[in-house]
Amino acid sequence: MIRFFVMLAFVALTFAACSKKQDQGGPKYTAEEFMALAHEAKVSDDKTDPIKFSDYSPGVTPVESKALKYQRLIFFAIAFNSVEDARNEARRLNQYYSRNWLFDRVEGEPILEDYLITTFKAENPNRKIQRTPKVPAHGEGHGEGHGESAPPAHH
Repeated sequence: MIRFFVMLAFVALTFAACSKKQDQGGPKYTAEEFMALAHEAKVSDDKTDPIKFSDYSPGVTPVESKALKYQRLIFFAIAFNSVEDARNEARRLNQYYSRNWLFDRVEGEPILEDYLITTFKAENPNRKIQRTPKVPAHGEGHGEGHGESAPPAHH
């Protein structure tokens, strides 16, 4: 009987330790989940401006990190080991993050900000009030090729 309670206590402690470990790191995106959400952004093949991982705090996962292009704008999606690491780096750089991903070169680019806020529920930890994405009306968009029409012809 004592053996049963010892075993039960051991199992309970194991589950508690595992769940606590997950809570500390917070919910993470796997590379597959991330790319499924980011389907509108394409991996950039522009090699003129590679990611310099030495510019970021420890905790970066270089294998999963990517340079992405959305509507001709290049930004970096940097994977971190934990949500806390991504949030701290976003705060340091004044950029956006979601879960364990930092989005660099986004702040000040409304098109990218809207895309990341809408797609990933990303936020900038330095903003007291988070930006609300501009939702284009039907037929309108953020620029070239997105609902813009030619000026009316004068007869």
